[in-house]
Amino acid sequence: MAIVVMRELREELSEDSGQGDAASRIKAVHAAPTDSGPHALPGEQTFCGRPTDDMERMDYEPSGPQEWVPPDMESWACSECATAIRSA
Repeated sequence: MAIVVMRELREELSEDSGQGDAASRIKAVHAAPTDSGPHALPGEQTFCGRPTDDMERMDYEPSGPQEWVPPDMESWACSECATAIRSA
């Protein structure tokens, strides 16, 4: 099973003066199935069922299904994706 790691971002308004600019922030890190290869596209949905079209692909290649999330992103890991990967 080939996996691609995706970032789900949320938009927030800046707190400085003025109307505010949208600033991207990580909401969650998900995993999506993909064909093998470095340029393979993610499937339409993550393992937890969320659409991938509004997500950002991360430049990270998991060494295996159990290590799908980058170590510095573990606090944002989607628990539903993790459960689905463990069950596969």
